[in-house]
Amino acid sequence: MLTAKQLYKQELEQCRQHFERVDLVKEQGYLMKFTTFSATVENLLPAIPRQEHETMFKELLLQQIFTTFDQQCLTAGDLVKLRGTHKGLKKADGPRIYCTYHLGSYRLLTSVLFRQGIDCVLLVGSNMNRSQGDGMAEHIEGLRKKHGLTNVFRVVETGSPSAGLTILRELKAGRSLIVYVDGSPETAPEAKDESQFLSVRFGNRRVLTRKGVGYLSHATGIPIVPVASYREPDMTNVLHFMKPIRPIPRSDREIYCQEAMQQLYDAFWPLLNKFPGQWEGWNFIHSFLQPETNTGISARRGGGCPSFNEERYSLCDLQEAPILFDRQLYQTYEITEDLRDLLLNLNEVESVEAIVGQEVFGELMEMEVLH
Repeated sequence: MLTAKQLYKQELEQCRQHFERVDLVKEQGYLMKFTTFSATVENLLPAIPRQEHETMFKELLLQQIFTTFDQQCLTAGDLVKLRGTHKGLKKADGPRIYCTYHLGSYRLLTSVLFRQGIDCVLLVGSNMNRSQGDGMAEHIEGLRKKHGLTNVFRVVETGSPSAGLTILRELKAGRSLIVYVDGSPETAPEAKDESQFLSVRFGNRRVLTRKGVGYLSHATGIPIVPVASYREPDMTNVLHFMKPIRPIPRSDREIYCQEAMQQLYDAFWPLLNKFPGQWEGWNFIHSFLQPETNTGISARRGGGCPSFNEERYSLCDLQEAPILFDRQLYQTYEITEDLRDLLLNLNEVESVEAIVGQEVFGELMEMEVLH
């Protein structure tokens, strides 16, 4: 008779086989999604060669399938390995602000904490709540019935006007908060929200991150616990609990927020480098990247024919229309088929300027499409 772990791995293998039968290139929007993913990897982790990006992207898509399966499997949480500073994982130790990331099977943290009898409040965006909220509620209810649990589980949407006050009340009532500190597509910075964000180092760039977690920790005196989920090569899920970040009483709140958020991203960075193909954040972190000042001066090279700037731009088709994608600014430009063909065959042309005209040629040089 197979053990629970063997059955679990058997199910994941079936998920893998089904995934490998899908022709991803034919899936709508695949090329554009991959190109955006590739640009982000290059911006944050330039040490990873571009030729490895597609393998990473396919690994991520498979991991997302595994993550969805884990939410439907009540025994998945029982098979998780706990590592790091998890010995104080008890309700009696008081509430904590668990900050996690969209790495590995990231929903398992909620399952494990609830299984430990901890009263949990999960902070999510409204879109995530609509698409995944029912599944999480069913999972929690299944755990409640299976193990006879009576502890509290509640979801709070980040976009709610009263979210901050609600969470503050829940923390003061002794309930722990679970928050995805690496953001989500719907929580990206907007002009009117500038005061809610601060800038932190992250890999090769700086990102904007909401400082509410630091504010809540400082205001309540509750420590922040960084937690990362990842899947090992043998398919074992791990929850790694890292050293708590404790607020200093009567310290400057703004300084604490800055330092705490930087520590959260610093704690995550080594695990991201180890498991880059398991981070769902590649698909949306570009919305949080702090713009870089372009100090380079575009100039036409003396003599010779200009070349297509493949480092900065990619050519792809979006709904059968040729698209020029700026990998630095994440902007798309719809172009003609003639211009696409020209950019792909510049080595066969004597004078680009003679073909496209002085005005278009100057624009291509200024945008650094040509260099």
